[in-house]
Amino acid sequence: MAAKIPKSRVVILIPGIFDRGFSMLRMHRALEQAGFSAHTIRLKTNSGWYGMEPMAVQLGDLVEAVTPKGATCALVGFSMGGIVARYYLQRLNGAANVHKFIALSSPHFGSLWAHLLPYKGGRQLRIGSEFLHNLNRDAAMLEGVAPVSIWTPYDATIVPHTSSRLPLGETYQVPVSLHRWVPQNPEVIRIVVAELVEVFGSGGGRTGSQFSCMKKSRK
Repeated sequence: MAAKIPKSRVVILIPGIFDRGFSMLRMHRALEQAGFSAHTIRLKTNSGWYGMEPMAVQLGDLVEAVTPKGATCALVGFSMGGIVARYYLQRLNGAANVHKFIALSSPHFGSLWAHLLPYKGGRQLRIGSEFLHNLNRDAAMLEGVAPVSIWTPYDATIVPHTSSRLPLGETYQVPVSLHRWVPQNPEVIRIVVAELVEVFGSGGGRTGSQFSCMKKSRK
């Protein structure tokens, strides 16, 4: 019987497009207060000009640099950051280094607004793109990282907003008014912390009454 890989308390936060990490500051602090070692990556060329691939390589480099050798970490990706994380997990063998993946309002099935970005990353994030089709065709590869997707029905950036729901794992709907407020929302932060704490079997477990949002499981 193979030995279980130890899970570290390292959490890497991946911001969205044009975001240098400021949107993740509140969540970063909450995770540190909960006993995690939080790191927010500052992606280079975070416009997506060269596509998701080079940013996923940067993510892989950070995972290797901050995660204890022989252990795994958790990833929390906001908007485009969730797609960068998926490419790392599904195409760069990143799933071997990660025990938990949480996506916040990420365009898993594309967004109409991406058509306004006339470069590689924009083309990749469009509805019906070959890039997203290939990732979603192989979405089962995420089963080993206990995926979670959090989305808001009021999202005017991810259009349609249902694109933010992964086709597997746990899904939470939280009524956040604006896309950019999602990673700063107290309810979203509580869910993220609770999901990460649960990995270590502490926190008393979850009940449906813990969150005011709607939760449903997607197989």
